[in-house]
Amino acid sequence: MQSIEKWRNLDLRKKTDDEIDSELSEFLNSLKVYPVSRTSKSFFELWRVRKFNYLFKDISEFWEPPSSLAPMGRCNAKGSPVLYVSEELNTPFEELNIGFGEQFYAIKYECLENLNLKNIVPKEFESKDQDGNFLYNKESMLSYQILREFVRSEFLKPVGKGTEYLHRISASMCRVWFQGDDSDGWSYPSVQSPLEKNIAIKPISAKSKLKIVDVRIARLVPKDAVINHKDKFVEHPFYSIAKVAIETDFIGKLSDNTINWVPSNDLGWVY
Repeated sequence: MQSIEKWRNLDLRKKTDDEIDSELSEFLNSLKVYPVSRTSKSFFELWRVRKFNYLFKDISEFWEPPSSLAPMGRCNAKGSPVLYVSEELNTPFEELNIGFGEQFYAIKYECLENLNLKNIVPKEFESKDQDGNFLYNKESMLSYQILREFVRSEFLKPVGKGTEYLHRISASMCRVWFQGDDSDGWSYPSVQSPLEKNIAIKPISAKSKLKIVDVRIARLVPKDAVINHKDKFVEHPFYSIAKVAIETDFIGKLSDNTINWVPSNDLGWVY
């Protein structure tokens, strides 16, 4: 608690990335022991949504941005890009605040190999061994819970205009606390959808372990506003629980490094 109090008394707004990394390293040294949760998992599908600001003509647009254009993010410093994806399709819609009728790019990835990830704010904590014996006493469990909530509060702070520096803190935690050459990236809860997970994947791992399987330009449409494909929508297996349809305008046909956009009226994605 003393280490946490000292950290929270620091004015991190004016510090550089290196200075924040140094302060966080000192914080971890004062703890002596701190948990880092890991997972190795293959995902059936991963999603990314980007707003439609211009027409993409190169497949590189669907991967992480080039270093020269990479902004500071929750898991990365400026100029050090990662690929941000979500486990659920609806998560990026919440984060980007996509409105009805607004065109966007939807990118679907397939996992070719297991992703080795560091869990930031893990959902579950294994407190027993394989024989059912407790691994920690009450004091140790309390320490773990305090640190877990500290990470949650520091890493998942909402970032807006004027508070962009908060990304320096979360990115530093990835570099210093949850770092490791043996990992492909980080898994963490979405700020806007806390029950859903985002994943930040290192560029080398993304290119070697993921495959782009579907890209399209589409729009969100209210369920009751679907007119052109009403019969098809009613037959959809999720129709009874769906509130929103995703109506496709164009599907991208990928060839080498280029994209050929083909008109479409697909109504296959709903949530």
